Amino acid sequence: WLALSALSLAERKAGRGAGRSVRYWCIAAALLAALRFEAALVALGQGRSSPRLLLSAASFLPALLAGGLSLFEPESDSASALAPTRHAADDDEQRCGSPARAVGASPARARRAAPPLPSVPEAGEPAAPPRQSGEERASIASLLTFSWVGSLLAAGRRRPLEAEDVPALSQEDSAAHNAGLLHAAWEGEVARRGGLDASFFGAAHGAFGRYFWASAGYKLVNDVFIFVNPALINVIVGYINGDASQAGLSRGGAFGCAAAMFLAAEVQSLALGQYFFRGFRLGLRVRAAIGQVVYDKALRMTAEQRACFGVGPIVSYMQIDAAKIADAVPYLHGIWSCLLQLGIATSMLYSVLGPAAFAGLGIMVAMLPLNVWVGKKQAVFTKRIMRARDGRVSLISEVLQGVRMLKLFAWEPSLLEQLGERRTAELKQVRNNLLLGGVMGFFFTAIPLFVTLATFLVYSALGNKLTAATAFTSLSLFQIIRFPLLVVPMMITRVIDLSVVNGRLSRFLNAKGREAVELDGGGDGDSVVGGDAPISLEGHFLSRLPAAAGAPAIELHGAAFRWPETAVESDKGKKKKRRKRSRLFGHGAHHSAESVRSALAEQGSRAEEAARPPTLSALDLSLSRGSLTIVLGPVGSGKTSLLLALLGDMPRLKGRAVLRGEVVYCAQEPWIQNMTLKDNVLFGKPFDARLYEEVLGACALAADLEQLPAGDRTEIGERGINLSGGQKARIALARACYTAGCCPSPTVLLDDVLAAVDAEVGAQLMRECVCGLLSTWGCTVLLATHHAHHAHAAGHVVRLAPDGTIARQGPPSSFADLSQAPSPAITRRAEMEAAAAGGGGAGAACGGAAAGGAPPPPP
Repeated sequence: WLALSALSLAERKAGRGAGRSVRYWCIAAALLAALRFEAALVALGQGRSSPRLLLSAASFLPALLAGGLSLFEPESDSASALAPTRHAADDDEQRCGSPARAVGASPARARRAAPPLPSVPEAGEPAAPPRQSGEERASIASLLTFSWVGSLLAAGRRRPLEAEDVPALSQEDSAAHNAGLLHAAWEGEVARRGGLDASFFGAAHGAFGRYFWASAGYKLVNDVFIFVNPALINVIVGYINGDASQAGLSRGGAFGCAAAMFLAAEVQSLALGQYFFRGFRLGLRVRAAIGQVVYDKALRMTAEQRACFGVGPIVSYMQIDAAKIADAVPYLHGIWSCLLQLGIATSMLYSVLGPAAFAGLGIMVAMLPLNVWVGKKQAVFTKRIMRARDGRVSLISEVLQGVRMLKLFAWEPSLLEQLGERRTAELKQVRNNLLLGGVMGFFFTAIPLFVTLATFLVYSALGNKLTAATAFTSLSLFQIIRFPLLVVPMMITRVIDLSVVNGRLSRFLNAKGREAVELDGGGDGDSVVGGDAPISLEGHFLSRLPAAAGAPAIELHGAAFRWPETAVESDKGKKKKRRKRSRLFGHGAHHSAESVRSALAEQGSRAEEAARPPTLSALDLSLSRGSLTIVLGPVGSGKTSLLLALLGDMPRLKGRAVLRGEVVYCAQEPWIQNMTLKDNVLFGKPFDARLYEEVLGACALAADLEQLPAGDRTEIGERGINLSGGQKARIALARACYTAGCCPSPTVLLDDVLAAVDAEVGAQLMRECVCGLLSTWGCTVLLATHHAHHAHAAGHVVRLAPDGTIARQGPPSSFADLSQAPSPAITRRAEMEAAAAGGGGAGAACGGAAAGGAPPPPP
């Protein structure tokens, strides 16, 4: 009772599953009371009577009642479910823009009332809470029988299911939670192995191993109870035939054996159902986690490594490899389960048939070399299939990305021919693999028949009499052996596939990532990032903390960057052949001429790579927090490369690059998702009505919302197919602005966002967005553009030379070749400066905090 009290208090403190220990305790007490009741009845029937026996008999009914109630009692609500729900409008800390934008907000901006936009809900509009899953409050009996899903099935029988009918996922089943577990486990695996050859399966076991091995208990229960029926069959058939060994068995005992067979089958069914439910559930968790981790790794890889792997293999990692692991997880316990079943079944057969049982065992052992040979062949075919599939997926991705160009030039027949060739090559390997699997399946299906035939022939040849009890018991045991023998080839195939997948994922996750160093890990990094002390080391440094007032948010000192050389398919094949030749001929005392030529070719390629000129070189730049800087230059001078170099996409050759604050990037080519316009702008951020309205107005989207059929709830097609180029560019800019409004003093990188809009809209974007919202929020903006007439709106201008160096930089007035006519944004800047001078901080001038200068103090 002390242990029960401690468990109950621990469950109540955890706030989840309170009272579960009490229910399990009552069920166990009911089972023990049933055993004591049987013993008491036997003793009372023999004439023995005592107060203890009477108490045991009398306590059976209360214990049975408590156990039954505990079995069907629903689960208690968790603390999270009982907590009151708060709306976003009532809690400013959960709203996107309130705390983050308070630094750069101004009274004039707060007083400005924006007109309501179409289809924009109010900030205080209550959101419908997600429907709780029936599993959360299901009783023990409901969990065992899966009756908690009955209401959903009944609704689906009456009508088609809708999104509102499907309950919300639990925290343990969410993709974000499982991806976090796998990512943390991978970091631990890398640290444990010293960063060399970390294994993906080691990380997966660290993340999901506890749940995986907990499922083994259900499989063990199933394997134990599966042998109850053969033993009871021997007893019942012997009793019916009148064997001397069963002479002491009464009629009631025989009926008890029959009832025990039914109970054993029920326990076996419940345990097997729970095992497969947990196995497939774990498979889905692993699959979701792999997709998230691989995608995150692809974003963090260097451009050279990303080009080395290619889009096709990365997509295969997230889809095909993850699916293979998810399909194999529910059957992995079959590795030890098959051996356990074979061991127990063989021992029971030996007790029934004697030495004749080893005849069938000998046939199974004789088939092991065939298993090994088939496994090696399947490994070869699996690698060929994966390689051919990666090539086909890569080609399909390129075709889909350039489908417009393909249609314009009528290249469909040529590309269809190439795609057909790659698909034929893949299907050839799949056909070979399936043929081998079919032959293997035939042999392993026939093995149980051969085992049974050989065993009975040897048993009869040894002079034994084959009785009904022996035959039925042996046949039931052979039927049990049949399943492991059929599962063994499947497990061999799955283990081979998993070994290939493990190698592929381990090689991908071990690939070199970006060299950027995070400075938010504590220690000296925080003091350097938050203060004015410069970083004297070479490297690429990033910090999520904003720079101090007047401190540089973007720094480049003697930095040089270079894009890696693009490798074509023929070059990749030559490199693979050279590596293969070096493995064949590169070891031993005598090196062949082929290996020498390969080594010289590799050295020559490395020398050529080192001799290539850098894309960007001699970069010295310091941009203070809150400044607006415009990057100009001719086509091909490296304006986009400069932004990507700051993000870490371009490899750094030398020098130092520092980027402080949350980074918001808007690419020149808009990236639009297949969802509503509102969801494209929010991009997963919490909804803030005031911030949302201001962003749409500043990005000149108000008129577009009136033209769209459903306002901001209009569904946008894949890649924005139902939008114009200017609309896509402004939606992408609105997404960047909304994200910037959720961060304190972020660093915003804009890559020629004015290229797809006309002059009038471009002037409005410069006036209302770049020199309006972003400047008011204290954002550090770096804008790359070819519109030189907007340069006078900036506090600092950088002009790049055709060779990737900085030709000149400074305030706009120092550039004599720039047009002296004020840009359309100058008017906005003059108004803000006048308001700041007369109103005491109504806003800062766009670009007022020039390079090296301090931004105006927050209101």
